[in-house]
Amino acid sequence: MCEDCLVGYSRCVHVTADAADAYRLAVRLCALMEHRGEEAELLTHLESVDEVRRMAAALPNSRFMHRPHPGARPSCGADGCEPDVPVMDDRELEAHLPLEMSARFAPGTAEDRIIAALGDNGNAVFVVWPGRWPDRPEHGLHGSRHDAVQVAFRGDHSDPALPSGRHAVHVHVSKESGHRGVEYLAAQAGVHP
Repeated sequence: MCEDCLVGYSRCVHVTADAADAYRLAVRLCALMEHRGEEAELLTHLESVDEVRRMAAALPNSRFMHRPHPGARPSCGADGCEPDVPVMDDRELEAHLPLEMSARFAPGTAEDRIIAALGDNGNAVFVVWPGRWPDRPEHGLHGSRHDAVQVAFRGDHSDPALPSGRHAVHVHVSKESGHRGVEYLAAQAGVHP
């Protein structure tokens, strides 16, 4: 997941059962950024045909990657492949599961569709909005190129293999900002981690 964004200090600032609530908080946090990235990023692992279809419909220009499990007989090559999901029938698609899905999109253009496509079960779906926090040294906040807001839809951990029915909002700041910078941002957005 946006490896460049996540090298600093990260902390969960809010957990909720309402995906729309998590997204609203992410929007409030992003509004605090001095500079916002032009693209948000989504990453997840999909294990059912139904979930693949829902997420592909939400983000039609997504990238799907099949990586065979060690020791498994690969359906499309030892190192995996990028199946053409829209043209595959359900049986062909099932042979390529699980799939990694990634997508980039302009902030504010696809989040409602993503939330609608989540469904009731499945792995966590991570959405990251990169940017740069303003420098507020008096509050312990130091902007960095690694700053971001992240929502783990259906996951209150950073591991997609540990799904839950809850949605967690994370703030990423520089190591220099650390805990104090996160607390300042959370308070500005109206939450107290």
